[in-house]
Amino acid sequence: CRGVMPGYFHMRRDLATPIAPALMPESVALIPFGASNARACCKLMNRVYGTSYGNAPETFENWWANLTADAEYDPGLMFVATANNAVVGFCHCWSVPFVKDLVVAPEFQRRGLGGALLTQALEAFAERGALSVDLKTDIDNVKAQSLYRRLGFAIIERVGG
Repeated sequence: CRGVMPGYFHMRRDLATPIAPALMPESVALIPFGASNARACCKLMNRVYGTSYGNAPETFENWWANLTADAEYDPGLMFVATANNAVVGFCHCWSVPFVKDLVVAPEFQRRGLGGALLTQALEAFAERGALSVDLKTDIDNVKAQSLYRRLGFAIIERVGG
């Protein structure tokens, strides 16, 4: 679902620092990731990422095949938020402490959902004994960077751009 970024920040969150609780917005529920909602998660990623920075929508079949064949795939580290029986948020992490994707439907943005999903991921990695969690964000994505900084992430490297 993603293309080549013109430049990105590599960010890290030390898990020795306490993780502040974050509540899901009202009417939003966290459900387990699985085959029953995977198609909706891919559709949400295509919708949110769009065609910016060379992104091209990915077919569900390609995404699912690549995801389930990935040695770092762990469905226990995939967090799905729903409202009114629709997927409105998705946080995809690899088994190594890395957040690969975090997407929130536009109509649910700025309501705390991204922070709540990312906090779920941080807590899961902490429970598994990880020392830190990494992610990448586009240099121009200041909205995401603001969220990540609020949750304790710091830039450790600038790549390209």
